[in-house]
Amino acid sequence: MNTFFETLGAVEKRVQLLIERLNYQRSENQALRLEIEQLKRALLVKEEALGISQKKLQEANRSASDKGNPLDKTDVENKIDRLVKEIQSCIDTLD
Repeated sequence: MNTFFETLGAVEKRVQLLIERLNYQRSENQALRLEIEQLKRALLVKEEALGISQKKLQEANRSASDKGNPLDKTDVENKIDRLVKEIQSCIDTLD
């Protein structure tokens, strides 16, 4: 009968250890879930900041391309010259 109680005590001790490990694992799991949520929020903030930076870069590139290279400016100037000549021709015709 004594061995029965010894065995029962050993089983109780092992069950208690398993319960403690389970509780620890649950709390660790909860802490990791919270960390994951924080990291997800941080990722969203960084993705938003990246999107803003990309938009600024695109705007800067567009601005630079709006200034264009000298060939583009020359082309625009030529078109303006042609339009001025056409307008002058129209004015001359009206006179």
